[in-house]
Amino acid sequence: MEIVSVFEAKNKLSQLISNVEKNDISYLICRNGTPVAEIIAHKPKNRLQGASELHVTVNGPLFDDDMSEDFECLQ
Repeated sequence: MEIVSVFEAKNKLSQLISNVEKNDISYLICRNGTPVAEIIAHKPKNRLQGASELHVTVNGPLFDDDMSEDFECLQ
């Protein structure tokens, strides 16, 4: 991780982002020597990782009442 000042990050933002994309470099942005932000490559997460399949079992009817009367106007 490279350290850059806020001033440098502002002036070279496009170049920093390009380096992150192409070279997988990350940057720590500091103001007066204090870290305030990071520029890192985005790595999408697999939300279903570990759950290869989803099984759902329904026992009995999904609804308690017959709603067919509510839709008579559609017939």
